[in-house]
Amino acid sequence: MTQLDHALVATAQGSMWCAHRYGCEVYRVGFAPSPWEWTPWVYATDGRFTGRWDDPDGVWRTLYVGASRLACYLEVLAYARPSAQVIADLDEIVVDDEDAAAFPTVEPGRVPRSWCEPRMTAHGALTGWFAVPGHPETLATLRVGFRSAAIRHGLDDLDGAAIRDGRPRALTQAISKWINTLGGPDGCPITGVEFDSRHGDGLRLWAVYERPGDPVVSPHVTALDQVPVAPDDGDLVQAMRLLGLEWDDT
Repeated sequence: MTQLDHALVATAQGSMWCAHRYGCEVYRVGFAPSPWEWTPWVYATDGRFTGRWDDPDGVWRTLYVGASRLACYLEVLAYARPSAQVIADLDEIVVDDEDAAAFPTVEPGRVPRSWCEPRMTAHGALTGWFAVPGHPETLATLRVGFRSAAIRHGLDDLDGAAIRDGRPRALTQAISKWINTLGGPDGCPITGVEFDSRHGDGLRLWAVYERPGDPVVSPHVTALDQVPVAPDDGDLVQAMRLLGLEWDDT
């Protein structure tokens, strides 16, 4: 029997488009020695994580994975991109020479090579049913329940651009909280969210939901292999070029 690769799920607000992934090849950039494990709660801010599809109430966690190493590197390094406003603000700060020597800081757009040391790139397989918030069917449903919230958060509308950009976080996290309560086409709780990276077309990402009783690694993920992050990794080099980043060797 042929397995379905997509289906519509009926909700109280309308239909939600879901995609089925069975043994889908995925990657993750995580911390050694166990990059596939849920991020420990100790790293949450006030008991909550700040990712696009994280739980706003801090009850469950998400595991972010990508269809390529490049997609993963772009996501985890985006924080270091040089910002014109930040650079201008820093130029206004007068730093004492002694302080500069005692407390050196990394300039915007530069990443210390030590960033690589605790991290690994992991390769695995992903299985489950995922809600696709950017699909036209799902977007129409989300507008019913979340358009007013989008406007309150300063957006003109709830459309594909709002979903892809992921700002404000309060909006996408509220959507994720709702999706987390839904069942998939197989009658089991939805596995997570499938979405596109804001860094360009063809960079697919997933947020896998933690469920009560889950082990330290999601049962929807099969770990295949993992290697330490190397500064000369071709995908890392490409991601840094696209983000306008350079290594800081000071």
